[in-house]
Amino acid sequence: MGDDGAVLRMALLANPAARAGRAADDVHRVVARLRSHGIEPELLTAESPRSAADAARRCIDDGIDRLLVLGGDGIMHIAAGAVVGTSTVMGVIPAGTGNDFARALGLLGGGLEDRVDAALADPVALDAIDAGGRTAVTSVIAGFPSAVNARTNRMAFPRGTARYTIATLLEIPRMRPTDYRLVLDGEAIDLRAAVVVVANTRFFGAGMDICPAADPADGLLDICIVGDAGRLELLRSFQKVKTGSHIGHPKVSMFRASEVVLEGDGDVRADGEAFGELTVGTPLTLRTASGALLVAGASIQRADRV
Repeated sequence: MGDDGAVLRMALLANPAARAGRAADDVHRVVARLRSHGIEPELLTAESPRSAADAARRCIDDGIDRLLVLGGDGIMHIAAGAVVGTSTVMGVIPAGTGNDFARALGLLGGGLEDRVDAALADPVALDAIDAGGRTAVTSVIAGFPSAVNARTNRMAFPRGTARYTIATLLEIPRMRPTDYRLVLDGEAIDLRAAVVVVANTRFFGAGMDICPAADPADGLLDICIVGDAGRLELLRSFQKVKTGSHIGHPKVSMFRASEVVLEGDGDVRADGEAFGELTVGTPLTLRTASGALLVAGASIQRADRV
């Protein structure tokens, strides 16, 4: 119930067909847990990205108080795009492969029922990444990690996080550093890089600690650049990303800014989903949307500032 005693309206956004239909059991368990709390959610079926986005926006326009989201980073990305800038609270119930958004917010612990309970907790105001009206919550990536992410999403096997490792190994022979221009709060930097990550939260690629000090409530974006590295050197540095120790590598540079303008060539992905394509002369501008996202039960998981 709300502070005024009114019964809160909640909706549950999920794709029961996800993970070859195995997600249907998760939906049943989540609904059962909610009912044990006296909550009867409105069920929103997300059979495709478009249907998920449409359903989320409709229920928010209809005045839903809390949008509970069951799944991985992809469906979190879609839901956040609908919730951002509104008074609707987003409840994160992680049940995907990567779960990097939930991991960064301390929402990945316990079993599914524990995660449902966390999604009913008090909200915390967090930043998001704004790209001219489009929203990202974890990171926007270009270069080698974008190629790895795209390949991972195309792979049906193996299940779980091993797909990221295999996709990395398969993409290494195709890796080519690219020329980029970054403008960080008005200061231009020209560079040649294998990896560009603009992060709101610290993890990507199913738990790789790419920006250990990222804080999604500080009004800043953290930027990780891996420079003109060779294939073997890049592979070695990616092993260090698992623990965040890559930040001491001589070809790794870390920056912070509230606005990032990125120009270059190649695909861009955000939260593990396609986000557009960079072309020379058509830059992508990313800004911090401070406090624009209300997330239930979030606690910021970050390393000490570096």
